[in-house]
Amino acid sequence: MSGTADSDHKGGIGGLIQRNYFTLKMAFLLFLVLLLFIALEIIGSVISERGWRRDSAVADIGRTWGQEQVIAGPLLVIPYRYFIERQEGDERELLERKAEAFFLPDRLQIEADLDPEIRYRGIFEALLYTTEIAVEGAFAAPDFGKLKIAPEDVFWDEAVLAFGVTDLRGAAGEPALSWGGQRVPFEPGTSSEVLKSGVHVALALAAPSPEAATGGELPFSLRLEFTGSRSISFSPTAKATAVALASPWPHPSFQGAYLPSEREITDSGFQARWQVSYLGRDYPQSWTSRGGGFANIDKRIAASQFGVSLITPVDFYLLTERSIKHGLLLIVLIFAAIFIFEIVAELKVHFFQYSLVGFALCIFYLLLLSLSEIIGFAGAYGLAALLSTGLIALYMGRILSGWKRAAIIAAILAAVYGYLFIILQLEAYALLAGSLGLFLALAAVMYTTRKVDWYAIRRP
Repeated sequence: MSGTADSDHKGGIGGLIQRNYFTLKMAFLLFLVLLLFIALEIIGSVISERGWRRDSAVADIGRTWGQEQVIAGPLLVIPYRYFIERQEGDERELLERKAEAFFLPDRLQIEADLDPEIRYRGIFEALLYTTEIAVEGAFAAPDFGKLKIAPEDVFWDEAVLAFGVTDLRGAAGEPALSWGGQRVPFEPGTSSEVLKSGVHVALALAAPSPEAATGGELPFSLRLEFTGSRSISFSPTAKATAVALASPWPHPSFQGAYLPSEREITDSGFQARWQVSYLGRDYPQSWTSRGGGFANIDKRIAASQFGVSLITPVDFYLLTERSIKHGLLLIVLIFAAIFIFEIVAELKVHFFQYSLVGFALCIFYLLLLSLSEIIGFAGAYGLAALLSTGLIALYMGRILSGWKRAAIIAAILAAVYGYLFIILQLEAYALLAGSLGLFLALAAVMYTTRKVDWYAIRRP
């Protein structure tokens, strides 16, 4: 009696498993997909870490060659004095204090040529450039009347012209300012809190200057040659700022507060021109350091910058990161195809075999990442897809009891890999293309399983 009970009990459990075999299998596959999603997240963290290493290597090269450059100025700085009254009891005393008045030019013309160069640190590459800029312009005669400063309180002989450049470690030659027909060499530092880094020159203007008395212009010009990396930007520090930029690099990305009014991009390089009026910025032509009313003027100048970044056409870390976001979809589609074969052709595919196929699909992204660092993204994607498709097809040929079925799996894999590669090349239409692909995949599954009687399915 006891043996009969045990047999009935085991038969009951076995029968329950047999009746719900595919339901339990689908539950396991869902659990396996969750585990593979965790594996994809780990691979994603590896991609981020490699991208961080690349950025770190590029930054190290930039620190020795020259960082992203920002050109600001020139800025005319003239000290002056003012008086404050101090009262102690019945006695009043005037105390002399010193402040600075700042003046921006009326017109400014900048011409620059960027000569790109690629340097390597290990397998990582950094895009650098050498540039020579020519600056011409003119200041209006400083009008201290608008600033409510008496002419006799101005220290004309302490006037300074400052020119801002972010990083001058790669400066070549001895840059000098042409002012009033004379060539005056620059000195390091801006001697001003408004421009944090750059060069300056002491002008020692006459008191009062003839130009100020007649209301004439104060023309100037200068040339600078220096190195930088990735990008160059300019600040519109004149009433009318004109910038002309040219480079043989064919992949520019224009950025900042203003887009170029004219631009031409070809396979041999680009040319761009900006025409910027002072009406579009958030700071005046002249101000003083007294009272702190313009204490954040440096931030306002930074907010008005514009320029160009020299970008690489294919950032394979970004593309690999984008591709792995479709990894879960790829796994689900292949598992669905195998599962449909299992139902329609009455085959048996073990849980472990599903797991191996899933891990092979995950290894594709590691291959893509490692190969991209050596041969570029397009070649790496094709080779990784070929290896992944070939491995899974050879493995499934035995499991699905026929090479025709394995060829179908290979064709599905190749089609999905090809379609994902197309999506990666699209930006504006990537969502639309992905949605259409999902719709077609769902339609194919529904069409293939339209005659399946899911209630009649038993374990093969």
